[in-house]
Amino acid sequence: MARNPWLALLMALIPLVNLYIIYKWWEELKTATKASYSPIIRLILCLIPLVGIYYLWKMFADVEKASMAKGKGGFALGATVMYILSFILMGIPFLYMFYKNQALLNGLE
Repeated sequence: MARNPWLALLMALIPLVNLYIIYKWWEELKTATKASYSPIIRLILCLIPLVGIYYLWKMFADVEKASMAKGKGGFALGATVMYILSFILMGIPFLYMFYKNQALLNGLE
């Protein structure tokens, strides 16, 4: 479902609503890539502290990979670099990643 990236960013910043948007992202990515995982299981894995770090990165990396395969581009410095910078710069690049993630998913439809 195409949604405005600014709305997705706002949803990602609101507690509990961010769980919904992350679930929807997993669902949209599964549809776009025809993968065989369960979006609800991936969301639950995102809630486990150290495991969640991996699965959130995996979502961003998979969205970027699918988008690049369609010729739509990716994150400014790549998903992995932006994700690492998010931890170093106290989460500020996450704002960009949440916005861009929705924009990339919109391009996959």
